[in-house]
Amino acid sequence: MIERKHRCGKLVFDRNAIVRAALRAYIEAMFGDVPLKRLSFPASAGAMWTGDLRRGAIYNDDRCGNYDVVAWTETGVVGLAYELGFGPIEQLGLSVDAVTGGPDDVRGALPGLPDELEPALVMAVGLLATGEAHPNGVLYGERLAGVGFWLHGDRVAGTLFDDPTAAGAQRLAAWGMVGGGRLWPLSSYFYPRDRAIVAEYARKDAPVHALIDAVVDRRMRGPTELTTAELELLFPIPPAPETLLDAQRMLQKVGITWPGSPEIAPEEP
Repeated sequence: MIERKHRCGKLVFDRNAIVRAALRAYIEAMFGDVPLKRLSFPASAGAMWTGDLRRGAIYNDDRCGNYDVVAWTETGVVGLAYELGFGPIEQLGLSVDAVTGGPDDVRGALPGLPDELEPALVMAVGLLATGEAHPNGVLYGERLAGVGFWLHGDRVAGTLFDDPTAAGAQRLAAWGMVGGGRLWPLSSYFYPRDRAIVAEYARKDAPVHALIDAVVDRRMRGPTELTTAELELLFPIPPAPETLLDAQRMLQKVGITWPGSPEIAPEEP
């Protein structure tokens, strides 16, 4: 765990808190979206997950083209973020001739990245969008991120700190504010007027939030299974079979299963 001062406030980066917050945000995204819609203001509007709690990554977006990706290994964390129009060519000085469509496109956001975090960078880049139509109409195929940070032992660095006003910096700064392992909606960190609204709806949704916390805590200790009572709270009205199957698949991906349910085959690519 390490503290850093930032224009967004005091940031505390802790590998285990970030992983817990990522798992919680992934579950919130599922139950905050239609057709389930059990939460009013989930931390993530849209989330994808790869890997596990030892080595994995989460993609977290706002459904408007802006996103952040956080990846972790046993030794640390890599975070990258993108805001529309501010990719590596515009914000990191990547030349068009240097575009590879791989990790080197965004390496400029992570100066001094330790070799031990290279696997985390590869996982993070695997979730980044590719290519953007530039003003000249050309699609270069670069991996899209414009700001980043890395955490390794008692060191944390990246353009998040070198250029704290960079587009996308707030999305990454939020991961330094997860406290006990909960990511909040971005607006609740940086927009005081919205903070009260989010807090009020969080109180209304308190039973579901408490349930998610309990499931996340169990999963952090090992694979877990939802209880019958938890299912009744999450699904007060039985959803359509295909919706239920999608939810089962998403939870199974992070080691959370259904009471008595057999292994569910993953979706076709």
